[in-house]
Amino acid sequence: MLSPKILSRESLLARLQEIISRPEEDLPHYRLLLLQAPAGYGKTTLLADFARHATTPCCWYFLEASDTKATTFLTNMLLSIRVRFPMFGLTIDLLLEGDDGIHREVEVGPDIEAMAAVLIAAIEREISAPFALFLCNYQEVEISPAVTTLVNCLLRELPVKCMLVIESRVAPDLDIAPLLAQRAMIAIDSSLLRFTAQEVRDLAVLQGIEPLSEQQAEQLVHTFDGWIMGMLLGTRLGNRYMTQKVVSDRRPPGYLEHTELLVSKQHLFSYIVNDVFKRHPEAYAFLREAVVLQEMTPQLCTALLEIAEMADTAERLQSLEQNGLFVRYREEGARIIYICHPLIRSMLLEDLHSRAPERFALLHQRAAELLSMREDHKSAIAHAFEAGDDDLSARLIIHGSEPLLTQGYMEILAHWIDALPVSVTTHYPRLSLIRANILLMQGNHANALALLDQIAPVLACPSLDLDPDDRAMLQAECSILKSKALFQRGEYPQARVLCQQVLERLPADEVTMRSEVYTRLGVCLNLQGEYAEGIAHLQKALQLWGRHTIARQTAEIHSTLASTYSLLGNFALAEHHISRAIACWEQMHDNWGRINNIIRLGLIKQRQAAFIEAEEAFTQALALARGDQHFQRGQAYALVSLGELFQDQGFYERSLAFTEDGLALARQIKDKYLVNCALCILAMTYLYMGDAATALILVSEVAIQNDQRAVPGYEQAIYDLTYGTILLHLRRYDEVYACLSKMETSVHTMGLKREQICATLRIAACLLEQGQIAEWVHRMEELAAMLETLNGYRHLVLMELRRLPKLQKAIQGMPALTSLQARSGPRSERQEPAIPASPTLSLFPELASLAGSAETPQIKEHSPIQDISGVTASQPPKIDIRAFGEPVVLLQDEPVTRWRMARSMELFFFLLDGGRPMRKEQIITALWSEVDEQINQTFHSTIYYLRKALGIPCLISRGGSYTLNLAAHFGGRVWYDVTAFQQHYVLAKQAVAQGDDSMAKEAFLAMIELYTGDYVQPFYSDWCILRRDELQRAYLDARGQLAHIAWRNEQFDESARHWQHMLALDNCIEQAHYGLMRSYLRQGKRGLALRQYQRCRSILQSELGIQPGSTIQTLYQRLTGEHEATS
Repeated sequence: MLSPKILSRESLLARLQEIISRPEEDLPHYRLLLLQAPAGYGKTTLLADFARHATTPCCWYFLEASDTKATTFLTNMLLSIRVRFPMFGLTIDLLLEGDDGIHREVEVGPDIEAMAAVLIAAIEREISAPFALFLCNYQEVEISPAVTTLVNCLLRELPVKCMLVIESRVAPDLDIAPLLAQRAMIAIDSSLLRFTAQEVRDLAVLQGIEPLSEQQAEQLVHTFDGWIMGMLLGTRLGNRYMTQKVVSDRRPPGYLEHTELLVSKQHLFSYIVNDVFKRHPEAYAFLREAVVLQEMTPQLCTALLEIAEMADTAERLQSLEQNGLFVRYREEGARIIYICHPLIRSMLLEDLHSRAPERFALLHQRAAELLSMREDHKSAIAHAFEAGDDDLSARLIIHGSEPLLTQGYMEILAHWIDALPVSVTTHYPRLSLIRANILLMQGNHANALALLDQIAPVLACPSLDLDPDDRAMLQAECSILKSKALFQRGEYPQARVLCQQVLERLPADEVTMRSEVYTRLGVCLNLQGEYAEGIAHLQKALQLWGRHTIARQTAEIHSTLASTYSLLGNFALAEHHISRAIACWEQMHDNWGRINNIIRLGLIKQRQAAFIEAEEAFTQALALARGDQHFQRGQAYALVSLGELFQDQGFYERSLAFTEDGLALARQIKDKYLVNCALCILAMTYLYMGDAATALILVSEVAIQNDQRAVPGYEQAIYDLTYGTILLHLRRYDEVYACLSKMETSVHTMGLKREQICATLRIAACLLEQGQIAEWVHRMEELAAMLETLNGYRHLVLMELRRLPKLQKAIQGMPALTSLQARSGPRSERQEPAIPASPTLSLFPELASLAGSAETPQIKEHSPIQDISGVTASQPPKIDIRAFGEPVVLLQDEPVTRWRMARSMELFFFLLDGGRPMRKEQIITALWSEVDEQINQTFHSTIYYLRKALGIPCLISRGGSYTLNLAAHFGGRVWYDVTAFQQHYVLAKQAVAQGDDSMAKEAFLAMIELYTGDYVQPFYSDWCILRRDELQRAYLDARGQLAHIAWRNEQFDESARHWQHMLALDNCIEQAHYGLMRSYLRQGKRGLALRQYQRCRSILQSELGIQPGSTIQTLYQRLTGEHEATS
């Protein structure tokens, strides 16, 4: 009898109605419905509920283990059909009985097939109405070949009026392929039978217990994975009179936390052991230990349980899944991963822990080591904690911290470290350094500094048992982290000092740490206004990481370089590096990094007055940051950037709204730099809207911490420019001049062209108001000369003149004082309205053209080229070309910056490297990987901008070929670092052949001084790869030769430094590892030599999949053998 309190599952009942009753003629006819799921998923209850309401007759046959004989199976099937059709198959009884009236056994094969045919014919002849035959508990007869043969016969020939419904815990071994092909079979498995949260709530109401909230129901579904029998046996859902049992808090750590509705697992566990696994004792014994692994594979289980044959393990896992013993699998490529039901796993583990605690701990320790070797650090550490092995946990955290942090597991790493006893964190001080780094990644510099202050004396304590070299490295890491904390706090000078101290102590081959220090040092220098040196340090960091490496560090360096070049007005390099950064973030699927760099792209476009593109970028970044990412910092920077963009366009109301929202968010996240920038932008907006008093109040809130001995940084420059402009509107001219003159000098030193133009124009306006015409003229001449050499600042001058109407009028109305050729670059797509020109316009054509006209001459490929100013006929000009590292071309010691396009600079170096005429097709193939219909226009624009950047007629075009003829214009005053490098190499090789170490050393040292980075390192085209590799090999050879020379002179420390520099460039050079080990040994640093071998072995294995060669192996064995003999 079915309980009157059964929960009707309407969606499943409707599905059964469609399948079995077939009320619609156009629905397919199924011969077989298979309900397959582990015990307790409600299969039989669902069928009973359907049968109770169905109009289609349902015949039930509950199979038992004794039903494996064909005759027994057929007899009982007849009896089940006769419940609904009493007179069915009377003639079949006669066939089943022998002459003595006793049922005879039917053999497998033809006899069974014949009996099946008789049964099918009887159904066709004697039953007219559609009906369903339910075979329940089919797993009981699954092993019977006779039953399998009989059921296969029925499935092939069953009349349309009859449907077979098989309910089983296992997948039956039946011939179902033809049924699948004919769409004559349908299956319902545990994924469909799992209870939903709403069904659990409905069941609670039906059971008369206190209604469940949606959250409670979801928790139950998650805990039991929708397994209804587990819920009924293990919670008050099954019996409302059960008293809730207090669950002990002394469970092993990391186990599934069950819902508060859980009353007792005793009944549930008893059901699992005594019912589900009753006939599978060996499977139970295997599973209760194998579930130590959350994801079970044949390889891992074999190693964990020390099983002799992996094939045996694979068979056991497969058997668990096929027999419906709460194990399912998924495929990941060629791997099959088995997973136990989470609640079953939890109970089996608790039982193992209580019955055999030592075995429990041993298996978890073994699992931790196995998973650590497979680089599954998160799971390995979790197993170490389950084992209660604090020492193993600490070692695994240290080993796996870097990849785990890269994967974003900051919080769980912090939780693990905090869970360890103080004695363990003291014994392993690196744990505290990892914890401090996590605090800094979360922006919590105050707590990080406090922790680092606690670590420093511990690391210096002689009682701490540390190798001297390990102690030095830990102290260096501590200093690096402290510099990061000081940087976050805005104390850039202090952070810079620490970085410089660390660089002096770090070996050259400590690539990761040195690159991190170079990066932070570069950013500090940038923020303090020392951009040239800052760029140099960032480029060193990029070289150490590897320019083609897709990693967070390289992406961040590209981003910083893009911002720096944009500030300096080098938009070609800015766009190059921002494109590299965005590509890195996209390949790493890092949305926060992508948002940050979309904002940087917008800033670069804004500085070029490409306002439409800038607004699109900022708006996209804001939408992404506000979406699923919930990236507050990204929101704040996007809002403030939009505020400044709208201010530049004169949309002051919109600027006000966005900047105020951004300022509020910047204060919330405690970003001091952004707060200061937002206050300055907001102050200027109030000023332009006519409220100078409020602007003065806002700018007074800016808080900048500067080193009085250093050049003022970018923040200070922006503050001075804002404050000076407010004073100008308040007519406090003496203060304006003092403030902006100092600021103008600092931004000139820093190379900030945009800020320098703004300062010069506002100083000029001040001088004009004071009547200092001579000084005013001098300033305007300086500005006109600057604009002669710059691209991309036309709109900025227009905007400033619009805001300084008296200065604009003076430029339009004064008589000519000088004559400079107007040079105007192409306009951006959104320009301010043109300022009307005066008929008497004649002062400074460059400025006057900006003040009076918005028209731009069209680009023509063969525009006349102007000679370099200041070069006399008797003194030929000079050109210096530097291709190592960041490529630079200097004319008369002044760097060429007006490349306009990155490809124009690359074209220069491509032609220089070729040394012969290159046809247009060769150039296009080399420089552009993708060719489109615009390629001709792009090519000619590149040629035009190259000629314009050089300003000299040295790019020759004849017959469709292009060549650089520098000698024609510069004579012998051409210096090229690659040529000098190669000349030194020839001299050095000659000296080596002659055995002259002194001369060879001098030439090799000259080579490494020239090698400031890889050949044209920002370029990624194929044309430069061969030359880059050739020059890098020469550099490495020079370092190696210098190391050998130092060794011969017994200068072992110097020899070690050269080997370290080689490894910093290529850490797979085994010769360098060998030389470094020997140098350490000669200096008495055995510990460093051993560590170098371990590093060599690890690098060669991870990078190349090989072991060190025999030479270095022999040295290592001799080293360890001597130590053992001494011991």
